[in-house]
Amino acid sequence: MRTTLEVEMSKSYRIVQTLGVAVLAAAVAARAANPRSVSLTIQENGSVRVSEIHDLPPALPGGLVAVAPVPETILPATVAAAPLERGSSLGLLSQRYAWDLADADAFFRAALGWPVTAHPAAPGAAPVSGPLAALPDLSSPAPQLLVEARQGLALVPDLTALARVEFASRPDTAREPTLLWTLDPSTPAPPSVQLNYAASGLSWEASHDAILSGDARSVALSTRVRIHNGTSRAFDRATVRLSLTEKGRYAPLVPDAADPRAAAPVALRYAEDGRTLVPERTAASAAVTVSYDLPAALSIPARGDVWATLADFPALPVETVLRYDGARFDRFNRNRRADPEYGAGSSSVVETRLALRNAGKVPLPPGPFRVLRGDPSVPLEWVGTDWLPALAPGESVTLRLGPAAGLSGRRERKAFTETEPLKAAEESFEISVANQTPFDRTVEVLEHLYRGDRWEIAAASAPYEPGPVPDSIVFRLPVKAGAERTVTYTVRYAW
Repeated sequence: MRTTLEVEMSKSYRIVQTLGVAVLAAAVAARAANPRSVSLTIQENGSVRVSEIHDLPPALPGGLVAVAPVPETILPATVAAAPLERGSSLGLLSQRYAWDLADADAFFRAALGWPVTAHPAAPGAAPVSGPLAALPDLSSPAPQLLVEARQGLALVPDLTALARVEFASRPDTAREPTLLWTLDPSTPAPPSVQLNYAASGLSWEASHDAILSGDARSVALSTRVRIHNGTSRAFDRATVRLSLTEKGRYAPLVPDAADPRAAAPVALRYAEDGRTLVPERTAASAAVTVSYDLPAALSIPARGDVWATLADFPALPVETVLRYDGARFDRFNRNRRADPEYGAGSSSVVETRLALRNAGKVPLPPGPFRVLRGDPSVPLEWVGTDWLPALAPGESVTLRLGPAAGLSGRRERKAFTETEPLKAAEESFEISVANQTPFDRTVEVLEHLYRGDRWEIAAASAPYEPGPVPDSIVFRLPVKAGAERTVTYTVRYAW
């Protein structure tokens, strides 16, 4: 049996050569079969707990058994193994982790003193055979190979010029990431063991895609997770649980520009000393706060990604709010009592907000939430994107999806009068909302009464109600398709 290894030699001189190596499987350690079952608990931060069942063959003389495959990122100190059969004992005397083919240096170190055959690339040239006598200097542009041939030491001047090199395998040679166990020869080895260990290199992230219905009262929501495997180990038909730590609930300290949270200010909270303000993510712990079980077994390729569906909602009830919050301030050092230009700025953006409640039985993980509108059988209209926080069953959230297409607003200050200098004033505004869509819309006009906390509405052309924040009012304006609606009001302040 032959395997071909492409050894990348990249040293101080940054020489990269490809060397074909055939490994002779003359004496291979007793090796555990591929695991019968695999369970993964993956955290979003790249940590993973692996639980799998391995069948053990009889140990070689000396009690040597190789357990593979395992990921190269395994933490050997976390390995715990127990026989599946009651009353059995593993008799584990020692354990070490090995992967001799991880790089050229490790490979030649494992082969030192064992038979090697160097095949020159030149046609008809005789191969050189014998035990490897010394480690080649792979930092050299032309590393030399020293072999104990029959006639004495034989020198191969340029290892990279060979067609291939064949090595005889040692019993403890690890061609893949392997746990090498030494078992007590006086104790019968159990036929199978439950193996548990921690590793790194596997992570996950969720995303949510929603299609808003024509009446804007429900969404078809699909939640998928991308599992990234950065290790050389493939996991076949694994049972997967995804875990979210407390840190994973908050935005990273260096956000990605494509992340909807990138524009939001970093939330701060008190540190343990009760005085220092630190980002939420810094103060949060790495404890797991919620877990998500995938409904079906998953095969995860080595050094690859796989997408899996976590939840599907054919019709999740939502409430769509179109809000016009038009007040803008050109600077903040104006006199808010007496300066008539304070708050006279205006924005034209009507914002789309989506209020939804997790009506399912599955908690929803945090991740980007993309919303489109229309019939899935035709090209969909883009609505917007926001970040969905971790949402437990029964919890609600309001998402900000950005400007509403076809809607615009205008806000004008019509009058400002000091009825009593430095004691009382009246201010009037006119707000207009234009609807250029083919649908009738209702727009929520939010007005902030920002000159003081002692105020009353002296006049208004439409009904209003208290707003969602202190010192604010809301007008709910129905606007027909292709039309414009205007509202005016006067507020009286006293100081």
